[in-house]
Amino acid sequence: MTACVGVVLALALPGTGSAADLAVKAPILKAAAPVPFTWTGCYVGGHVGGVVSDDRTTGVLGNSVSFSSAGFVGGGQIGCDYQFTSSWVVGVEGRAAWTSLSNSHAGIVRNLVTGAVLPSQFTMSNDMLASATVRLGYAVAERWLVFVRGGAAWTREKIDDAFTPPAGPVDPSATTTATGWTAGTGVDWAFAPHWSAVFEYDYYDFGNRSVLLSNGAGSNVNIFSLKDRIHAVTAGVNYHF
Repeated sequence: MTACVGVVLALALPGTGSAADLAVKAPILKAAAPVPFTWTGCYVGGHVGGVVSDDRTTGVLGNSVSFSSAGFVGGGQIGCDYQFTSSWVVGVEGRAAWTSLSNSHAGIVRNLVTGAVLPSQFTMSNDMLASATVRLGYAVAERWLVFVRGGAAWTREKIDDAFTPPAGPVDPSATTTATGWTAGTGVDWAFAPHWSAVFEYDYYDFGNRSVLLSNGAGSNVNIFSLKDRIHAVTAGVNYHF
């Protein structure tokens, strides 16, 4: 009887020891889901590119001259965007830039009293280009934004028309700030968490208006109609915060 009990105990003891040696399984941790990219936020940046003007002047007697020039544009921008669905983005942006647009060509001036016609040298430059626009975009592949924009625009024009009457050479001039509108399209690429590169084309139209040039001593030139339009192609970089 005693021997039987010993055998049973001997068989039971190994089982008790193996249960104590069981490893405790660690919980499986799931990786956190990546935070999706969003265009919501504000940004500041700069841009450079090329500009081409498409202008026309018309005198009081109907003589019309069309001219154009090409130059450099460079400046900065600041704006804010709001991504209101998974793909649509709306925003506002302000831009200000310097341009090298300048054109000089031969012209004529006519004295309305005597009828005398004199050759002149007409010069016009745009040294400032600015805009305040709304843009609407559609996000493609999360980090690409295709957009259109439109709004108000301003340019500073420096104009003079030098000629030589019998009393000696004169150079009537004027500096004006013209207000118009702009529309454009482009693409924005978020290539880093806080950085994007933007490429775009913008059209600026400053309408038709009259301009009076004066030298302050009675020699005036009246431009009956000046039409000023500008095309701009730019590339820029924005920092998003």
